[in-house]
Amino acid sequence: MKITIVANGYLDQDFLRAISAVDLVIGVDRGAYWLLEHGITPQIAIGDFDSTSVHEFSVIKKKIRTIKKFPSEKDHTDLELAIDHAISLHPKEVVIYGASGGRLDHTLAAVELLTKFLAQQIHAVIRDQQNEIFLVSKRHTFPRLKKYQYFSILPFGKQVIVSLRGFKYEASKRTIIQGSTLGISNEIVDKLAIVEIHQGIALVVKSKDK
Repeated sequence: MKITIVANGYLDQDFLRAISAVDLVIGVDRGAYWLLEHGITPQIAIGDFDSTSVHEFSVIKKKIRTIKKFPSEKDHTDLELAIDHAISLHPKEVVIYGASGGRLDHTLAAVELLTKFLAQQIHAVIRDQQNEIFLVSKRHTFPRLKKYQYFSILPFGKQVIVSLRGFKYEASKRTIIQGSTLGISNEIVDKLAIVEIHQGIALVVKSKDK
């Protein structure tokens, strides 16, 4: 199963085709209303809906079959609640839109929440107009894509030890420490590139310039 989660950060109509081409769509807070506005009815809406107007929430209640409404004063963000629900469905892949481009604290928290997917061995990506963000803890193969020129690796923790093949800047069991920019702005040059994590967790950002 492939799930899309649409949160209430920056959203663009360019996302719509990819959002609709999945098994399940979860709208988070006003992200649910944004989907309805653009012709997509999510199967589930989750959140406290404090970002919606009375009219917008009435539309959400009318058009979306399953609504999980929570109090505004709670221990978890709306996105975390949506992620927990998605994980309970045991998906193979989850793509999150609207988790970046707004408040920086929510963006950073969203990146931290990727660890929940990693613990369950679920491939999860935060995607926006310029970036794909995800965590890697073992060997992965990546195709060269015209969409993303840059491939950056940061340690998700104190350090990560990586080997890189098929990149402009290759490495063999290279240590990248927290606070270093060593892994920024690499590029895939072969048809396929390999990232092997020997120790730690890597935060990977595939990106492009505007």
